[in-house]
Amino acid sequence: MKKTLLLLFVPLLAFATADWVTVKLDDRVSVNFPVKPEEKEMSGNAIWVADAGPDGRCMAMVLDFEKFGMDSAMLAAEMEKEESFSQFKEGILGQIEGATLISEKKTTVAGKMCFEYIIDMGKKDTAALNKMYNKNIFIGNKMYSVSFYEKDNKPQPEARNKFFNSFKLN
Repeated sequence: MKKTLLLLFVPLLAFATADWVTVKLDDRVSVNFPVKPEEKEMSGNAIWVADAGPDGRCMAMVLDFEKFGMDSAMLAAEMEKEESFSQFKEGILGQIEGATLISEKKTTVAGKMCFEYIIDMGKKDTAALNKMYNKNIFIGNKMYSVSFYEKDNKPQPEARNKFFNSFKLN
């Protein structure tokens, strides 16, 4: 009986772990997506996007502050300032028409500084992905932005947590 249950369980376990795809964002960081993401470019920065079923979407982006003349020491000093946290938040909200902040916190991910936000995207259409969970992790002279979008009326905590928890330093 135990052997039969084990034989039934093993394929399910393999399916549950095998369907996520690891993507190396650069030489420092990797993250897992539910399917192979589409790689794009936005304002000269690499961006990866993948749907997490019909009710969720994962996105990752790498921003190199060296392009703006900032080395890792300058970036670290700037991100420690309280006004930087506030300006960063206002910058994100300003890019999304009708967006409002649900929550914010300054924390760490993998021991690195992280600005974390939950944002109502301002979309009234219940079919739209209208809630964004966003983490911006600062490592050296780069910012790794990982976001999970979901429908407000269809939360996706398992997929969202699996995506965020997959953030790894290489």
